[in-house]
Amino acid sequence: MSAIADFRLIETSKLNELQDNAEVKIEKKLFSKKTIDTYWDYLNSNSKKLKDFGYSGYIFADLLIFLVENKGIDLLKSKYDDIANSIVEKRQNSTIILTYDHRQAYLDKLTADKFNTEELIAFNKDFSENDDPELAKAEIEGIKALRDSLDQLTGDNQVILLSVG
Repeated sequence: MSAIADFRLIETSKLNELQDNAEVKIEKKLFSKKTIDTYWDYLNSNSKKLKDFGYSGYIFADLLIFLVENKGIDLLKSKYDDIANSIVEKRQNSTIILTYDHRQAYLDKLTADKFNTEELIAFNKDFSENDDPELAKAEIEGIKALRDSLDQLTGDNQVILLSVG
């Protein structure tokens, strides 16, 4: 089973409304109930979908830890962690908010030529007991996707929403 990684460019002014729309609501009536889920409609109307990621979104679980532990690139923390954590709780997915601060700190460090499959395979084998070269290849593509997404940010008024689920 695979997970989709969805990259979205969204204005920071929309984040609180996104958080509100993340909750699935149940409308109960006497003999029926209706599920109301406006999250994806809100995202589609208020964000720009970036390039599709052609591999399983699950690769980001290992990759983001690799970047922190081996390269000092911490994309897991931002000033919007409260909003991201709320969305994770409500949607039961993985949500990371990438900021302009991430862009400034890490864009130059996220060039694919600074990574090699051998170091990724070694990390994956130690971290998740998976030494599949295809995983490392997908992680290199994940690095490119992270870099390309961060490159879209033009200022503090925008963020990249990475959803995996």
